Amino acid sequence: MPAVSVHKKLPPAQWRDEITLWLESLTAAGLSQDTINTRRCKIGHAARCLDKSPYDVTSEDLVHWTASQSWKAETRKGYRNTLAGFFRWLHTTGRRADDPAVALPKVRKTRPHPRPCPDVHIRAAMSAATDTERLMLRLGAEAGLRLSEIAAVHSRDVLEGDAGPSLIVRGKGDKQRIVPISDDLARRIQAACGWLFPGRWSGHVEKSYVSRHLNRVLPDGWGPHSLRHRYATRVYESTHDLLLVSKLLGHSSVETTQIYVAMPDSRLRVGLDAVTLAG
Repeated sequence: MPAVSVHKKLPPAQWRDEITLWLESLTAAGLSQDTINTRRCKIGHAARCLDKSPYDVTSEDLVHWTASQSWKAETRKGYRNTLAGFFRWLHTTGRRADDPAVALPKVRKTRPHPRPCPDVHIRAAMSAATDTERLMLRLGAEAGLRLSEIAAVHSRDVLEGDAGPSLIVRGKGDKQRIVPISDDLARRIQAACGWLFPGRWSGHVEKSYVSRHLNRVLPDGWGPHSLRHRYATRVYESTHDLLLVSKLLGHSSVETTQIYVAMPDSRLRVGLDAVTLAG
């Protein structure tokens, strides 16, 4: 039974060699392993759904398939980029005379509103959490780490400085940044003497493990990413420096950071007395 499950996850035989060579080209280009794994999953899923040779896939096939999916904008964008990258590689390496993915329209950007998790929910989660889950909560709310970054925290990543301890964070694309952390959090990380959240056999846990534990203790409607929004909002409220917040979050543009920062409640309520009608 497990063997059948594994085979179901494999792309069709007629795609396998091309996918393997394409992924090797991504490795040669220096993309991170997380990015390559994500592309592998997406192109494999597309191959199974399209159900024909990559040399027979048409522009109409790609547009029809992507249009029929009820994806969120970020997922849609990820699949578009994966398909565009794969078929562009087939074309530029001479394996196909054309590139059917050029017909895929660009995905319209959405502008989600920031949703920082209220501290009352975080305190309640801390009370219900295990010691391991408390550390996960703190790394999200106090240091603004992504799920994959929380999973990969190591004791050697703590830096001691004159102004206090910091944490080396390896983010998307293996880009590193340094985030200040409290003395207490630094001591707890250093006490691990290795991975803060070790895997069952080796290495560290997967980000899905962190997500599962955080979702267990956070209330409905407030996922792990809301901790990162909380971090961004609090830092901005204290510094009024959007560029600094962007660097601490590991964003490549301030435009992305604006999605994370909610207007501080105190500023929103400044004019409340002036507009409130007397009862």
